[in-house]
Amino acid sequence: MKIGVVVDASCDLPRSYIDEHRLIVLPSILEFGEKEIIDSRDARDTLAMYRRYVADKSLEARSRAPEVDAIRDLFLDDLVLRYDRVLVLCVSANRGSVFDKATQASYAILQGYRQRRDEAGLVEPFALRVLDTETVGPGEAVLAAEAVRMLDEETPPFEKLRRTIKDLSRRVTCLLVPNDLFYLHHRARQRGEDSLGPLAYRIGSALGIKPVLEMHRGKSQVVARSRGFERGVGYVLQRARSAISRGHARPIVAMSFGGDPRRVRELAAYQEFEAFAAINRCDLHLSVMSATMALNIGPGAFSLAFIDN
Repeated sequence: MKIGVVVDASCDLPRSYIDEHRLIVLPSILEFGEKEIIDSRDARDTLAMYRRYVADKSLEARSRAPEVDAIRDLFLDDLVLRYDRVLVLCVSANRGSVFDKATQASYAILQGYRQRRDEAGLVEPFALRVLDTETVGPGEAVLAAEAVRMLDEETPPFEKLRRTIKDLSRRVTCLLVPNDLFYLHHRARQRGEDSLGPLAYRIGSALGIKPVLEMHRGKSQVVARSRGFERGVGYVLQRARSAISRGHARPIVAMSFGGDPRRVRELAAYQEFEAFAAINRCDLHLSVMSATMALNIGPGAFSLAFIDN
């Protein structure tokens, strides 16, 4: 039985990891003014979008999921012929529409796959499950990485894989430090993010105070405030370090940065955390933050996620 894992474009994993483990990416459509661009998790294209579009505050910007027909065609023309089972991991349903659209597409896929597989001589029934991860960015990434690990090391039945990832999604902690509060206040509010009010925005912008947001089970809140971006990153790394020390559920930490990740690797706090993770045999994944996520959070933001006990 061949099992495939699908993620959406906001899943913050390095492209090299995605390619190595054959993850399938559902692209997002990004709109910057009248310009439409496909976001499919290519790091170079993403950095180019940061420079050309995301950093331009004058542009009206938003992201949207592929249409139901496009998701249906991807499965019927390709995935139902390559896999027997597919698990689809989607950004939190209250932060995007990909879960709703993938769920709608699944009905047409399950009605139409038999002819495609019969013509290809495939007798095994096809099945897919669409999962609301209740998280974003690196939160999706730790779940996808755990699904890959399970498939590589345990070869579980498909339903056990789905149940395990669903259960773990309720234990994902995702932390985010914005660098420029304009995006969180002006753009993310349109996507349901209301953790930064007008007063906090004005004070934070004037004094360089960065809120640290925590997302858990689809809900977000400000859990700390730091004077300066690097202190905020230090706080987030310490949260992850504490989780590792007390024995977190899975030894995986995913991180993303709204720009070139080399800037994060140069931070002393990151280098210390990297050494600590190596001693504790914890896998780290640091990637460029998806343009889908960054257009709402802004360039220079840092995000991290782990699966807690």
